[in-house]
Amino acid sequence: MQSKIIPFPTQVENPCEEIERHIRMYLAEITADKDFINYVSNRMRDYIENYACKSFEPTFNLVVPPNLSREQADALLLSLDKGVKETAEEVQDMVGKIIMERLQLEIEIYASQQDIKYRLC
Repeated sequence: MQSKIIPFPTQVENPCEEIERHIRMYLAEITADKDFINYVSNRMRDYIENYACKSFEPTFNLVVPPNLSREQADALLLSLDKGVKETAEEVQDMVGKIIMERLQLEIEIYASQQDIKYRLC
């Protein structure tokens, strides 16, 4: 029995590249016009790199009373961890919405410059 070799990628795609790839796929569903896809994708790449691929790590100073029990301290840490995760998810959702609005704007800009209409998905 012959063994089958499956090549694995040597480099993991970074988040900005993944977003750009999804944008290109989305644009390809609208049209096969390569100029359109490249124009909008290139303009979006700059926007994504500047705003969407920044890490969000909130920092704050929390004054904790010195007489907290171990259970209270653990509960406080769990509560903080949950709150930070939920906030990060909300920020990520908002960034995603902003990217989609910007994408729609870039499509409209290109279409108006070319005096054409694209039906958005």
